[in-house]
Amino acid sequence: MSSEPKTYTLLRSDREKGIKLLFELYAKKLLNYAAYNWKTEQDAAWDLIYKTIYKVADVINEYEFENEEKFASFIFKIFINYLRNHVRDAKTAMQGNLEVELNDNIINNYSDVAKQTKVTPALKILQHELDKLEDWQRILLLMRSQNMAYSEIVKYVNKPEDQLKTYYARLKKQLSEKVNEQLNALTPKENV
Repeated sequence: MSSEPKTYTLLRSDREKGIKLLFELYAKKLLNYAAYNWKTEQDAAWDLIYKTIYKVADVINEYEFENEEKFASFIFKIFINYLRNHVRDAKTAMQGNLEVELNDNIINNYSDVAKQTKVTPALKILQHELDKLEDWQRILLLMRSQNMAYSEIVKYVNKPEDQLKTYYARLKKQLSEKVNEQLNALTPKENV
């Protein structure tokens, strides 16, 4: 038997070391599970992994575990619950919510869709906002929407690879906010 403390014991005695160990042991497994079994985007999966690990750290003292396998099952159970909530929330957002969530498909195909005869106000606004971006920003958005790895994207943009994920998240958020702001400004006039 190993003299190393069990993961859940370490987490109880030293939260910081325990969280670090949880990331080392479970982050890749959870990421792969979310990607292959739930077809979750990488950025969303990472958010759920962080939520899961910190949730486990927060509630660890409320539970007892027979062994590491039971503890691993506990972690996966929490992660699956977060995945289910994520999928449910995504479906709810798609069912008539006025806010536009900029999914990668819309960004990737905006120019093709914009060429069609019937273009929605949201797509017109999106196209206008995308046209305002710098080239590297458009490249980042479009390549990530095709699930291209940041290590590949860095070849086309003059930015550090370790910052691309942050840039991407900020760009998606800014675009979403600008499109929603302009859509909300249009909505009252259309209903009158």
